[in-house]
Amino acid sequence: MRNAAIGFGAMTASALALCIEHEGRRVAGFAFDSIGRYGKGALLAERFIPRLLAAPAASLVDAFGVISPEACVRVVMEDEKDGGHGERPGAVGLIEAAAWDLRAKLLGLPLWKAIAQRYGHEASRARIAVYASCGHYREGEDAGLADEVRRAEDCGYRRVKIKVAGEVAGDVRRLEAARCTTSLAVDVNGRLRREAAGEWFDALRPFDLEWIEEPAPPLDYELLAEYSQMTCAPLATGENLFSFDDARNLLRYGGLQPGRDFVQIDPLLSYGVGEYARIVALFEAGGWQRGAFMPHAGHLFAAHCVAGLGLRAAEASPDPALPYGGWWDGVQVADGTITLPELPGVGFEGKANLHALLAPLAAES
Repeated sequence: MRNAAIGFGAMTASALALCIEHEGRRVAGFAFDSIGRYGKGALLAERFIPRLLAAPAASLVDAFGVISPEACVRVVMEDEKDGGHGERPGAVGLIEAAAWDLRAKLLGLPLWKAIAQRYGHEASRARIAVYASCGHYREGEDAGLADEVRRAEDCGYRRVKIKVAGEVAGDVRRLEAARCTTSLAVDVNGRLRREAAGEWFDALRPFDLEWIEEPAPPLDYELLAEYSQMTCAPLATGENLFSFDDARNLLRYGGLQPGRDFVQIDPLLSYGVGEYARIVALFEAGGWQRGAFMPHAGHLFAAHCVAGLGLRAAEASPDPALPYGGWWDGVQVADGTITLPELPGVGFEGKANLHALLAPLAAES
């Protein structure tokens, strides 16, 4: 399958386990890549994991002797220059995510409670809004799009996002095929050309979209600001911005409007929860509400961030048969929401087909 910009056929992913002996038992903290990005294996193996393993144990724990994700980030970022973030944030984010899973397990808490404990917010809660991401381009083009959206609706989703290409005729055709009782959003993957934008926004107006995602290339803040004045629906962007620095530039120059638009920066791709919490605080200082934040598809980990930080909604592929689809085994979507289970850590152990990919990492290390 593919989106309007790239195909996923050759895409890789990274998985990580941090293992310790604790009170006579072996405990593993897991992390798995965010979807739609290449793996970070070389960066992890050659640069960041060696720094983590070489660090004195006392430099990786908090005052109570429990592993500290922030301390792990400080250690692995030693001698790294500011700026030039590139793929680095995703590699560091995986280490931080595994440390969070491990920490929450040692504390006996679901991850969202451990996050709320550290970055507390009155809006933290176990029940969160979710939306389905589907409608990728496949062989046969739009033939199965309507069925895919209806299956998501049958699963309990009330908001569904589909891929479009920034082309009026084709995008209108896809939206007409997908339209049912579900609220729709579209993801343009930065492919809307300036010369076609006016006609395109006008053509999409009748569909009353929940949001239009990434109409401009991620770092073209000037074009995004122009689209912000033209749009017929809220804009959403940020999944390809991987740092506090990039988020600050988005806030300064992207023309997004608090109270209307959404921010989709992904903690797993952006150095982790610590950096993400700084980004949220930055936007709050600029007049934004936490309800504007919808993390890109970091899946189970991102759902905990939504719950622990009191954010708007989490994203997932609706098919639970996929390791990176659905939610935890037995967790059902009800009227567009889920309740996170009372499993320690992220709860990867509670999604059998995903845990089957992760468990060997702990066994081999």
